Amino acid sequence: CISFFFQVAMSMSVSMSSDEGLADDSKDLIGTGRKGKERTWHRAASAAIFFAGFLLVGAFFLCSTGPAALHQQQAETRQLVVPAPDPAPKTNGTQQLVEGVWDKLPVGLEPKLWCLGPVPPKLWKVEASGKPLLIKVLSYNLFWWNLYIKRGGNGDSASKVIKASMEDTPYDVMGFQECRDPWKVLSAAGLLEQYDVFHGKYDTCMAYRKADWKVLSHGLTDVAEDMPKNYYGKRGALWMRLQHRLTGRKLFFVNHHGPLSVNSGGICGGQATAHNLVRTMTDNAEPGDAIILTGDFNANAASLTLRTLKKYLMQVFNGNVFGGIDNILSNIEDDGIVATKRLGKGGSDHNAINAVIALGKMSNVNGLSPDWTLPWRVMGNNGFDDKKFWCGRMEFGVNYEINDGSWSKTIENVAKPDKCCLLCQMEKRCKAWAFKQGPPAPPRPGMTWHMLQGKAYPGPCWLKGVAPKQGQRKWEAGLVAGLPYR
Repeated sequence: CISFFFQVAMSMSVSMSSDEGLADDSKDLIGTGRKGKERTWHRAASAAIFFAGFLLVGAFFLCSTGPAALHQQQAETRQLVVPAPDPAPKTNGTQQLVEGVWDKLPVGLEPKLWCLGPVPPKLWKVEASGKPLLIKVLSYNLFWWNLYIKRGGNGDSASKVIKASMEDTPYDVMGFQECRDPWKVLSAAGLLEQYDVFHGKYDTCMAYRKADWKVLSHGLTDVAEDMPKNYYGKRGALWMRLQHRLTGRKLFFVNHHGPLSVNSGGICGGQATAHNLVRTMTDNAEPGDAIILTGDFNANAASLTLRTLKKYLMQVFNGNVFGGIDNILSNIEDDGIVATKRLGKGGSDHNAINAVIALGKMSNVNGLSPDWTLPWRVMGNNGFDDKKFWCGRMEFGVNYEINDGSWSKTIENVAKPDKCCLLCQMEKRCKAWAFKQGPPAPPRPGMTWHMLQGKAYPGPCWLKGVAPKQGQRKWEAGLVAGLPYR
């Protein structure tokens, strides 16, 4: 487009050069009008140059806002035929995702924690043969204590979001976090007769459409435990294995609410949490099963949890709360993602998210183009607000032994590791940090170990000018270390 107008401008320049040549050839014949001719020529040349520049500016505007550009800007909302999505970006370019030092566990004597287990084998891909099938899935943190206990359900606002998002196609499976009464949620949407529901002990819930699926098995597996300063208990993976009544295809569905602090993976770390989730699949599913994992992971793409899961599963979609802690993952291929959408919050502090996934070879399937700007990307910086802040990476029981003479700073009387990470985030020279919690609160009747640790005294925070290298991440009881998000 611009090249066309450029050619026009150049042709005008050439034309004026030819006119200048004619003027020079004629000067001997028209001696008396020479000065007038030159003034006329200068005016014409100036006008031509101005007009050529105007054409180039106009060309840029038209090419930026013309039909082709508008088509590109509207690509996120257009209808298309799948499967043939554009390749998804593999990383978001942050140091948290690309450094090989994070692929292994810390060195030294490994602590005796219940959630540290063996590395699971690779997962299989979905069985390609068989009848094709579309699966619609929902993940939604319901913010129960606030939305349902404090505000009485807010006029069933969450149920309305669910109902409105399935007017075109009903959900096959749904995963809820912070969910104490799934029957209440679905009943308010008029959906209770269509779905069977499971409620886990950690307030995770899941539902499946019973007209289309039947249950082969179900259960709950403990996979993680919160860090002491943000302790609510252990965290689980609520799962069910289903068989589609018409096609016979099998689906292993897992719903998870991840441990705190955000991006820590809990007391055993993000790698262990991811490995425990995958072992839940290898222990209870069968090769060839489709696998879908949903949840509020309390971990975004900067975390070791999501980085490790990426080795096993395809990231389908993520929300944007706390950098993208709500996620849907699967063992499908890229072209199995038919549609993705971020829904409203419906009174929660999280957006509900959904996806349509294709099993087997599909043709002439109309869907919304997946937004490839979202998977595996940290959704915006977290700033410095205590209420909204999340750490780039946090490792419990780990120290970064960096003694290379680089910049460092010690800050005393810091309340908890999250605050130490915030101080690192605020200091541009800080690339890593370590924290040692003070002694626990004095014993009191009715106070558990975790409660006493949660009320522990402040301790020192060490800011470091370089990130750890291989061998500098070491197990050390009583310490927490991590990275800011850059």
